[in-house]
Amino acid sequence: MTDVLAAARGLADAGGTGALVTEISGDRPGRPFLVDAAGKALSGDPGGLLTPEVVAEIARRIEREASGVAAAADRELFVDVIAPPPTLRLFGAGPIAEALCRLAARSGFRVVVGDPRPAHALPERYPDAVAVSCGWPEDLVAADPFDRRSFVVSLLHIERFEDPLLPLALGAGVRYLGALGSRKTHAARLERLRAAGHREADLERIHGPIGLPIGAVTPEEIAVAILAEMVQVRRG
Repeated sequence: MTDVLAAARGLADAGGTGALVTEISGDRPGRPFLVDAAGKALSGDPGGLLTPEVVAEIARRIEREASGVAAAADRELFVDVIAPPPTLRLFGAGPIAEALCRLAARSGFRVVVGDPRPAHALPERYPDAVAVSCGWPEDLVAADPFDRRSFVVSLLHIERFEDPLLPLALGAGVRYLGALGSRKTHAARLERLRAAGHREADLERIHGPIGLPIGAVTPEEIAVAILAEMVQVRRG
């Protein structure tokens, strides 16, 4: 057991992804084993428990950051997810992005900021971000692709900026996709995406107007509303 726990700590310290799985019922209660994100055993003895169904359940829990009890034939397992912080990709620099960067970094997100305007993409304005880049969305995403754990926020609601960004996020199946703008702006955004061939099921994944409806007005309040919605998606 000591070796398995040490391996789990090593995986977490290295920023890896996996799960520490412990039997809580059956003939080996309390015995742990460590698996990676693909369900491959890294340490400990799974004892034949890694069936396709169990591997799929572990992968689902890792993707959702949802530790908890999983069923395995005639026994139960506790899946303790090990995962690095999710990445928040902020597209569109400005006061809202500055406030959201600060809040999100302190809430466990790894924040990356991008904007096509050199006068706005200034690292000194985002000390909590791990990277601040100047470029258009298609170039920024090509250099640093989305994954299914990415949280994506579009804060610059102009067509030249959003129209390449939103399809890239939808195609990658990101965990959260939100776009700033009024209801009218969001309706026009959806119409453009429909015209481009996107399904209604895809459009329903876009949070717009972005953020929980708390009556936010200032950049800081809007940032709180957006962060609250992201936390709701991440934990709920």
